[in-house]
Amino acid sequence: MKKEGLWHADILILIAAAANLVAFAIHEILSQFHTHPLWRSLFLVVACLLLYLGGVLYTQRTGNKKLLPRLFGVFFLLYLYLILSFTLLDPSMGRGQNSVYDLVGDKRNAYNQRFVNLVPFRSIYPVYIKGFLGGYVNVYYTLLNLVGNVCAFMPMAFFLPYLFKHQKKWFVFLPTTLLFVVAVEFLQYLFMIGSCDIDDLILNAGGSFLFFLFLKLPFMKKLISRLTEIQKKS
Repeated sequence: MKKEGLWHADILILIAAAANLVAFAIHEILSQFHTHPLWRSLFLVVACLLLYLGGVLYTQRTGNKKLLPRLFGVFFLLYLYLILSFTLLDPSMGRGQNSVYDLVGDKRNAYNQRFVNLVPFRSIYPVYIKGFLGGYVNVYYTLLNLVGNVCAFMPMAFFLPYLFKHQKKWFVFLPTTLLFVVAVEFLQYLFMIGSCDIDDLILNAGGSFLFFLFLKLPFMKKLISRLTEIQKKS
């Protein structure tokens, strides 16, 4: 039977999560992305976990299964926001320093020479792996550029198949992810923001596809089913 009353735990948690998201939006507007990306990510993760917990409790209490899919749609939009912020907008990540009006003359040539790489694996091994082993590239920079790029698009492997049924097929999912990563790299090249590196494409799309395959394992499929299809308790 449904419990009566407005101030149940699920309602309180949903209100708290919504308040967190509003606070995050206000912070983003006022700070203009100057907070460290790690803290911004953790803030959103906490807000999303609160939303998820509130959604689970609400679903179990009411039997209404429509809320959780909508919440996962919100989570996906927040994830896209973070990705686009980190790759194109965030000054703390060295973004947003150039504009389309700067793409002329020597500046474009200097950018092409320094930040554009179209040779596969030219930066993965000689720069990051060999540099780290040789002691002239620090751990943070190596992890940021290797592990960070591998993990950055992994959530796509969960969100796309969950929100769009046709994305459950690898031959649809992989081109979709590739197109998204290529679009980000092209925008970075167009506005001279960060680097336009084919190795980033390999790491981004490769990490996402490996996670897609990992989520296809039976025990992971069972876990995802439990997380996304909450049954009403009797």
